Amino acid sequence: LLRRPAPRGAVLALAWLGALGGAAAIATGLALAGDGDHAGQALERHRLSAIAFGALLCLAALLAFLPGRLPFRVALLLACGAAVPAGHFGATLTHGAGFLTAPLAPRRGPPVAAGAAPPGTFAATVQPILDRTCVSCHNPDKRKGQLLLSTPEGVRAGGENGPVVVPGKPESSPLVVRCGLPVDDEDHMPPEGKPQPTADEVAVLRAWIAQGARFD
Repeated sequence: LLRRPAPRGAVLALAWLGALGGAAAIATGLALAGDGDHAGQALERHRLSAIAFGALLCLAALLAFLPGRLPFRVALLLACGAAVPAGHFGATLTHGAGFLTAPLAPRRGPPVAAGAAPPGTFAATVQPILDRTCVSCHNPDKRKGQLLLSTPEGVRAGGENGPVVVPGKPESSPLVVRCGLPVDDEDHMPPEGKPQPTADEVAVLRAWIAQGARFD
């Protein structure tokens, strides 16, 4: 039974179903790529590998008409191989670089207590908080709201809605104001389901901004 050839009609139907699904995925992916929130090498690699994946599915569908099954099987195998980088780089755009190894990374020690973060400690106390809670959506490959939080220059520049840090005024700085909104509020950041800053971490951000939001 296991060696019985699959019915050609079923093979053709599944091959063309895969080809149509691949074409639809490429079309929607290209449309979403223009939303302005994604950029960088990860986007380009995802685009190229996804197009290769869809093209190989279409090729496999055409080869399924041939009497011999070898060309069809080779094209299908190549399509499966192309699906791996396409999926990986797509997940990188969604979850941020290093999403595979993030759960294995060693836990950082407790954050500096509120009010104990002196000026000049951005790299040591503030950037690690941003890396854990914000950078997956605000990095060179995925700039949600045109905001980059993986570098001091990006934090200074702010996003499409203006500055996120107002030195000396944490109550006017969206970076901490949005963290204090209810989790189900549409303006709350990070979004529900993403790693959330602890109360101590928000206090560190607040203290850093209150003390002048220095980056040196």
